[in-house]
Amino acid sequence: MKVSDLKIILDSLPESSDPDIVMGEEWLPERLIKATVDGKLLFLEFDNAPEENQGDEEARGFVEHEVDMIRHRFEQIIEDASDTKTKADAMVSLFLMGHEHSSSEIIEILEDPDVPDEPTS
Repeated sequence: MKVSDLKIILDSLPESSDPDIVMGEEWLPERLIKATVDGKLLFLEFDNAPEENQGDEEARGFVEHEVDMIRHRFEQIIEDASDTKTKADAMVSLFLMGHEHSSSEIIEILEDPDVPDEPTS
């Protein structure tokens, strides 16, 4: 694709729209984090796309926006009015979830609107 074709698409977006530029699967988008020009080429760098040859086992780790989401969850736990034991239990739950599930499963869980924003007792 030529940059001119991409510009046409970008220019057609409503002025109030500011979507993230991503690639990959809809359920696991990799976000654009850097763009550079070298001569006639535009290089786009995306956050940690998984390797194609990984097979069934996903071990890509978390990408930048996912780390932000996890950090936000920890901040919610810390700022909650719960007692120390309840906060510790919530943090242990997040830690164990990270140990027992793939990174994409964890993000799906954290993005689920039915998951409470605040830690529960």
